[in-house]
Amino acid sequence: MNTLDLNEAASFLKMNPEVLRRKARAGQVPGRKAGKCWIFVKEHLADWVSGRYSEPRRELQVIDKSTQEDKKPCQSTSEKKRGGYSSPHRTDAEYNKLLGL
Repeated sequence: MNTLDLNEAASFLKMNPEVLRRKARAGQVPGRKAGKCWIFVKEHLADWVSGRYSEPRRELQVIDKSTQEDKKPCQSTSEKKRGGYSSPHRTDAEYNKLLGL
C-alpha cells in the first residue's frame, strides 16, 4: 500500500492541495486525517479518478411509491396535535386515582 501526504496526493491528481483538502474533509475524496496530516492511499485515489471508488454519501435511494401508498405518512407532517391526553379533566382524574384522592 502506497500512502501519500496532501501535497503528493494533490500532485498525483493534478489538483490544488487546498481544494483536495476541502474535498477530503467533505468526504468527496477518499482520505483520512491522522493527527494534523491528511493521508491518502494512492490506489484509492486512482480508483476514485477512474470512477470505481464507491462513495456512500453519494448513493441514491430508489423509493417505489406503489409500495408506500399503504403506509401512513410521517406524523410530523400529518398530525395536528401532540401526544398525551387531549382532555385536562381526564388527566386530573388519572392523577387523583393514582394518588388515592
